[in-house]
Amino acid sequence: MVKQSTEEMNELIHQRLRAYNRQYWRCLRDYNFHIEKNGELIAGIVAGSSFETLEIEFLFVEEQYRKQGYGHALLRHVEELAKANGLKHVFSTRISFRHRVFMKKRATGSCLSLKTLSGNIANTFLGRTYD
Repeated sequence: MVKQSTEEMNELIHQRLRAYNRQYWRCLRDYNFHIEKNGELIAGIVAGSSFETLEIEFLFVEEQYRKQGYGHALLRHVEELAKANGLKHVFSTRISFRHRVFMKKRATGSCLSLKTLSGNIANTFLGRTYD
């Protein structure tokens, strides 16, 4: 019987999928980090690598801490680690109502843009190659 998954079940599914994939893709690695202030989570990034590419899945900064450099610090950290580990590319998606200018400034190219997902919301796949 198919059931709605909880957050805990989603995490278990992701863990099992990553474990399975690692049998075939030895280069898989997680790049998940966060920033706390006074013991509270204020920003986080979820990313992973496969082959020579870092894929940024999620980047989040609490509203009151935006435009203070926390997102840039997280991206800079994972990109430096990725380059040190021999990765050559970074890939992310940008949905129009989220981090509009922020991610676009870091990309060197748009791979694909879906102009309308719903109403006036668009999705753009961004890419960058390291020197």
